[in-house]
Amino acid sequence: MIKLTSPLAVVVLAAMVAMGPLATSMYLPAFPAMAETFGVGADEVQLTLSAYMIGLAVAQLLCGPLADRFGRKPLLLTGMALFCLGSVGCTFADSIDRLFGYRFLQAFGAASGMVLAQAMVRDTFEPIDAAKKLAYMGSTVAVAPALAPVVGGTLLVAFGWPSIFLVLALYAALTLAIVSVGLPESLPRDRRQPLHPRTVSGNYLAVIGNRAFLAHALAVSLMFAGHYGFMSGAPFVLIELFDVPEARFGWYFLFVVVAFITGNLLGARLTARVGGHRLILAGGSLLVLAGALLVTFTMSGTDAVAAIIGPQVIYGIGSGMMMPQLIAGALAPFQHMAGTAASLLGFIQMGSAAASSALVGRLYDGTALPMVLVIGLAGASALVIYLALVGRPTLTPQAE
Repeated sequence: MIKLTSPLAVVVLAAMVAMGPLATSMYLPAFPAMAETFGVGADEVQLTLSAYMIGLAVAQLLCGPLADRFGRKPLLLTGMALFCLGSVGCTFADSIDRLFGYRFLQAFGAASGMVLAQAMVRDTFEPIDAAKKLAYMGSTVAVAPALAPVVGGTLLVAFGWPSIFLVLALYAALTLAIVSVGLPESLPRDRRQPLHPRTVSGNYLAVIGNRAFLAHALAVSLMFAGHYGFMSGAPFVLIELFDVPEARFGWYFLFVVVAFITGNLLGARLTARVGGHRLILAGGSLLVLAGALLVTFTMSGTDAVAAIIGPQVIYGIGSGMMMPQLIAGALAPFQHMAGTAASLLGFIQMGSAAASSALVGRLYDGTALPMVLVIGLAGASALVIYLALVGRPTLTPQAE
């Protein structure tokens, strides 16, 4: 068995979390091709992303309480099996409606890894150390989605878009085998919560009523909304409007993810020195700057790819700096029900992401303006709401 305090455990946990982002980003270059295959418009293809995010949101509400009652590992194994089945279904889907359903099932599986990996970190480490581990885990996770659109574009050109989902199914099967054999349970039996409707609802009310949780959860969710607004709109904006080849789309997306990794690593190094609160303020300021640049460039009629990717790189750095601090700050007050808190956090995050991706698709008018407006408003709102709700910093500087 792998010790949960070891670096290898962080890699395994990252592989579980990566299922969610991989299923999001690997198929992005295929949006126009899928629209052509099913004979539908851009907005309907973008709804496959929204359906996935809704599935993640709903599943996370169920996943946390079940994991707090039965432990982390049984839920992880079940979730990865569902992800594998959903991916196989997407591979052979013959209509856009069936694809919606399989994406929803895929999301139910991905939710287990995204929620429970965070909860396992919180089970094992104190808040400051948890923030560091989450930051390093985030950087590890981001490597796969960074390359995923490149891999997806290559698979698309060589074998067609169904091959993308087949590769995801194989990845899930391999991860399932590793977790089954090598990952220990992190939640002792004496710390498990009873599973009663009144208890579950009471736990959720206790979490949502915590001001620190609310401040951090809403801020990270709005930050996510900006990211998913970009992910939903970029395939059509770059491939159709700016004539970026499908196989090259992933390389532009790579710049944004590398920026996120950079912000993650920077935040991990500075957490103990300057504190999570200041990192959140710095990262949020970068989100506001990025949104302002996006709107300015788009309104001026600039049609260069750099006018979209450049500001989005700034957004990536800012969100990479603040995301681990916001997640750790949201979970910090809930040591004995971290799974429930992580579930509610994930529900709010994915719900906002689903709303922003659907909004970008609904408003898409053949220009980049709807996308950049959603990104700009989401980023600015993240900082404003955090400042309005936060009392004192949840994570304070500590000596290394």
